[in-house]
Amino acid sequence: MGGFGSGYWGSRRATVEDMKSIDLAWLRSKGILNAGIPTTLHWSCGGEETGTIGISPLPHGLRLVYRTRPDEGEWHTIDEIAPFVWTPTQFGGKRQWFTCLACARKCRILYGGARFRCRRCYRLRYRSQAETRADRATRGMFKIVHRLDPDARYNDLPPKPKGMHWRTYERLAERYDAYDTQWAMEAIRLFGRLPTR
Repeated sequence: MGGFGSGYWGSRRATVEDMKSIDLAWLRSKGILNAGIPTTLHWSCGGEETGTIGISPLPHGLRLVYRTRPDEGEWHTIDEIAPFVWTPTQFGGKRQWFTCLACARKCRILYGGARFRCRRCYRLRYRSQAETRADRATRGMFKIVHRLDPDARYNDLPPKPKGMHWRTYERLAERYDAYDTQWAMEAIRLFGRLPTR
């Protein structure tokens, strides 16, 4: 594990998608919290391992054991407990959270830089927050294309799939056209003309 911001390029601000993370909901879905048995989480990119962390569920928190190497210096082993806190839910249950060890805020996900801390401590944003209007339009068009043809590798509107109501298809086609117009307007604003897509 590198220091803060390792794993993203240049001066571009990190996003949650760039970081290693420990998600309480995921741990619960895999039965890791209930089992109470120590385990190791592995992260990889392109089939190559990029990091590991040992976790041990305790009644009052999650023990984290991992190595970090700030500023490419010496490796240090970190052994700390991210405490749990519970808040009541609307119908009498309770919801479990991590308590961030830096700011004491409740959080569902801890992100790993030099230490595992909350999204606010690392000033992380979501990738979609960094998108331009043209990016959002392109993503919106491709979501519609993918809904109509899950195997599509292009961004042109496919024909109506068999079994879909015409009213549904026309509604999606209308939304697609609105995104396409948004993309074109943004391209004209940026380039003064429509670039070749």
